[in-house]
Amino acid sequence: MKIISGALSKVLEFRYFRVFFANIYPLCKKLKFIELLRKLNGGSISDMYVNKGVQKNLPFRTYDIENLNIQETIDRYTIDPKKLVKIDRKYKFGFLVDTDIDLSDFRQACKALDADDTYYDIKDPDLFKKLKMSDCDGLFIYPFSNVFLMSVFHEITCLIETETDLKVYPSVRELNIYESKRTLASFLLINGIPHPATSVFYDFKRARAFFETCSYPVVFKTHAGASATGVEILKNKKAAVRLAKQMFFKYYLRRMETEKRSAEWGYMLIQKYIEGAKEYRVIKAGDSWFGYQKWKEENQTFFSGSGLCRYSVPPSEDLLNFCHAIAKKYQFTTMCFDIFQNETGEFLVNELQTWFGSYDPTELYVKNIPGRYRNIEGIWTFEAGLYNVYGSNLLRLAHFISLLNEEATVHEMQLS
Repeated sequence: MKIISGALSKVLEFRYFRVFFANIYPLCKKLKFIELLRKLNGGSISDMYVNKGVQKNLPFRTYDIENLNIQETIDRYTIDPKKLVKIDRKYKFGFLVDTDIDLSDFRQACKALDADDTYYDIKDPDLFKKLKMSDCDGLFIYPFSNVFLMSVFHEITCLIETETDLKVYPSVRELNIYESKRTLASFLLINGIPHPATSVFYDFKRARAFFETCSYPVVFKTHAGASATGVEILKNKKAAVRLAKQMFFKYYLRRMETEKRSAEWGYMLIQKYIEGAKEYRVIKAGDSWFGYQKWKEENQTFFSGSGLCRYSVPPSEDLLNFCHAIAKKYQFTTMCFDIFQNETGEFLVNELQTWFGSYDPTELYVKNIPGRYRNIEGIWTFEAGLYNVYGSNLLRLAHFISLLNEEATVHEMQLS
């Protein structure tokens, strides 16, 4: 059966087979074939795509950091959460989520900072009645779910912004571009932020005309989808027009997707292919900054979703300054920057995600020491420690509290 599982993971790379598999998926599930595959893979169908070289079930993945003693690192660099932010009263936070997901990171972060927590289900028909009666100091919005509920999250976020006085985290601007590549492309273009040239088409005729004259290869991306599951490199006009026909006259399923109701159709997002680009990930969580170079095996196409990175290559000061300037101008609270560096050294924004995979207690090493960068009066300062715990949510919570403290201070000054 493992041979069948491996073969299935290979053929699911082909988009036409994904469509076929999505149509027979309910039958496979009824016959318990899917359940059997999950047992063989130790998880969901999507786990068949996980790079087998990635270390699992460890406190953190060391990648190319050599001779790191994990237990010694934990003993030496574990931080005191309550030193992250001044806490002079009891806080209570709400979390707008799909309550079917694992909420343990949120719960543990609140416990670490002695904050109360309550959870609001995006699927609750009485959601706004409950939010109206909420006594929370602030509301975290975590729109991690299926494609349909993602759109519901966006709708409700807009209503919360315009029709309530709730303080939300991350910001509405950040949430608007989360898992929304068409929106992100427009955001980058409107604000003149350097990025690979991107075109979005909403009809076949205009897309085909573009493919007649553009330079190849080009990159196709779906509106939603992480880890390069909806990304394809189109090497010539024939491949581009074939995909355009599928997008405008049929539908498209991302890799790892087995639910045909999650189909993408009616548009094409095409990005310039950056030859020879390096890619870096820079993470901002409050005033903490982390980062590394993204990596891949020779037989892998994309850095995203490769399961590999180079922790031995922390972000340069120029790269940190590039991301910091964007974050400051647009008041980002927490953001993951995926940045290309082209062959001339120019930085280009590839992706921006306010919620992101964050599994390790550090996402930065400097000379094999885990820690974070902080920008203090324009100077980048390294502080050793394991700061990135509970999926970055401890830092998110500490930052939200600091923002509420600042707001309270300003209010007191206005009254005095």
